[in-house]
Amino acid sequence: MANRSHLVERAVEAMGSPIHAPAAPPPAAPATDHPIAGRFSRPPDPQRPTAVPSSPPVIPMALLRDAGLAFASNASTRTRLIEELALVQHQLLRGIAPAAGEVRALPRHRLIMVTSARRGEGKSFTSLNLAASIASTASQPVLLIDVDGGASSLSAQLGMLTEPGLLSLAAAPDRPTDALPRPTAIERLSFLPHGRILENPTRAPIPSAMAAAIRALSATLPHHVLIIDTPPALSTSDAQALAAVAGQVIVVVRAESTQRDEVEAALDLVEACPALHLLLNRTRLATNDSFGAHGEYGATKHE
Repeated sequence: MANRSHLVERAVEAMGSPIHAPAAPPPAAPATDHPIAGRFSRPPDPQRPTAVPSSPPVIPMALLRDAGLAFASNASTRTRLIEELALVQHQLLRGIAPAAGEVRALPRHRLIMVTSARRGEGKSFTSLNLAASIASTASQPVLLIDVDGGASSLSAQLGMLTEPGLLSLAAAPDRPTDALPRPTAIERLSFLPHGRILENPTRAPIPSAMAAAIRALSATLPHHVLIIDTPPALSTSDAQALAAVAGQVIVVVRAESTQRDEVEAALDLVEACPALHLLLNRTRLATNDSFGAHGEYGATKHE
């Protein structure tokens, strides 16, 4: 069984912040033979005019706040949320770095999957705030991908359930599509929605097709960290399929609520990933040796 590191996180009251200008698009990645990757990196044909695609609208800060964003890079004080996200972020970034003897990290090291045993654990909150933290403080471009697509998913909260996204890439990898990542008001952070519900449910993409699409996106965006918000491990087979391509998996556990057998069952389903982390959400400080027990923070509230 992979090493399971215990990480701690809690929500605090969201703080207002000005909207950052959208980041400049990164340099084009080298061309690749994969059909999905080719949509983003295929060089233009010199014999035909090149149409300039319209840029997708920026997701505003107000929508990100409504979706659960509580991280603020310009906070005037160091809050407990910022400190705990930094703790999680540093450990994940160490997992992305090349291992001993490697010249550079393997592509899958940049794929970080976030799941839980059941709904209501805080996985989407964790995905959004962790992505914002890495993009803001580690200065690395981040693509946040919604694989969930449920009524409480990030796509729903951002008003993008009917927008093209991952489903389009997975269902028809050899066809043109407008399923492009959306820039956000947070510099270096973009978002790929779950995608439109297909007209023919019998042809919905299977989990392995979504995993292949995400792997192709990773190859096309070699400098990005991909944060993948996945359905609960005990609800669909998506988490199990994506764990096989992810470099790290975070299993969010709600303190004093999730049962131990549920956590163990979820971990068993995602054990194909080489690095598993448990993230305990909504904890209450009870001992002096708990992280954050000796910090001086402003008023906070639980997620």
